[in-house]
Amino acid sequence: MPHRFFSPIIKLGLNQLSEEESRHACGPLRLRCGDEVILFDGAGCEGRGVVERANHRSLGVNVATIQARPFEAVYRVTLAVAMAKAHRQGYLIEKCTELGAAGFWPILAERSVTRPGEAAVDKWSRRAIEAAKQAGRAWVPVIAQPMKFSEAVERSGEFAAAAITDPDDGAVAFQSLLAAQPRGGSILVFIGPEGGWSEAEIAAARCSGIVSTRLAPTVLRAETAAVAVCAAVALVSVGGEIRDSHLF
Repeated sequence: MPHRFFSPIIKLGLNQLSEEESRHACGPLRLRCGDEVILFDGAGCEGRGVVERANHRSLGVNVATIQARPFEAVYRVTLAVAMAKAHRQGYLIEKCTELGAAGFWPILAERSVTRPGEAAVDKWSRRAIEAAKQAGRAWVPVIAQPMKFSEAVERSGEFAAAAITDPDDGAVAFQSLLAAQPRGGSILVFIGPEGGWSEAEIAAARCSGIVSTRLAPTVLRAETAAVAVCAAVALVSVGGEIRDSHLF
């Protein structure tokens, strides 16, 4: 399988990769002129070509064909996450990207333990690109700038469906929520901080029509909950049947 490289713009003919991608290609991967590669722009476009010139600061790829690939999952899931502590953030971004997440909204909740800034978003974006590259995805999740919980709630109407994770026994099982959605739709899922949502946040979400959903019979960490959401969608995307269950 040809090695994959990220290029935000792909065209027929000669394409110049970034210095970072060029260093990776000519260093650890030891690519040489004539080697076949795949370029992807993170928005569904892929180009196949061969290396035409190569050095540690400049890799030129002659693209012969370009194709558009459909989104990999049957639902476009955006995760509105109150991010965990720094050492667990990368895991969340990486694994959810591998499983087909469409986007991430870092949110600031009442009990948030971190207040990420622009530098964190840049770091997460690089992690998402690397994860998409490893997973063979043509789409890279879009990572928004951190926003307040209230702002994310106000924007929930941009999606076909919105849900907030809630360990309450009365919450709708996530599988049931998926079963009610037409394939190809967009879903926003709120995932709370380590201390959980406040009563005011749950009430605000419900008043905006956001459905309370339960992922497991146990209480999950933020990164575990995020992976559980994306894994459920990934299983459906490869032909799994959605069954109504209160254990997922």
